[in-house]
Amino acid sequence: MGHTQLRIATPIALLIALSQQLHAQTHTPRAGGPEIVITPLPQAATAGITHLPLEVDIDLATQFVKIGFGPVVLGQKGFQSTQFRTPRLSTRQAAQLIRLVPEYGGFKGEAVAAAVERMAGRVSGVEFGREGSPVLYVDLPYWTHQREGPVIQSSGVRISDDDHLRMVEELRRVFVAELGAREFGPDRTGSRTLRIWWR
Repeated sequence: MGHTQLRIATPIALLIALSQQLHAQTHTPRAGGPEIVITPLPQAATAGITHLPLEVDIDLATQFVKIGFGPVVLGQKGFQSTQFRTPRLSTRQAAQLIRLVPEYGGFKGEAVAAAVERMAGRVSGVEFGREGSPVLYVDLPYWTHQREGPVIQSSGVRISDDDHLRMVEELRRVFVAELGAREFGPDRTGSRTLRIWWR
């Protein structure tokens, strides 16, 4: 059996591709060693997934962010979490949640939300939360089919390192120079996920 190279970024897209690949392959067990048996997902398991990232229940997400920011958003004493993060969201849903935090130190919710909306269709998704102060994680794609939006069944085009660096510099200009973020960079070495943090 030949090797197949998968170029998929998101878990849902990976499941879709793996299920399709396994439906097309036959399994020949090898004698004498451990065997891994993979049961392909039925086509119905991925039916209805038309956009990535998957939408979240915005009402629940709103409650989550309001509780996390506590007095900053709710205007009263009470519970808060200084360490939390949403799952990957579309730029549209992330912007809705960012607007819940009007101001926090150098963070200006309306301006940051508008900047996130301008990234629509160019990123894989955005996570919003708090690491003491507001934080964004912006997931940049390796391939064009990994950008947020409609699910594409075929592989897109690889995004060059030069195009990636141009996008990083654009985001640095917007979030650091214009919107006052104090920290900006990859969340770990070799990652295309950017961490943007305000004080």
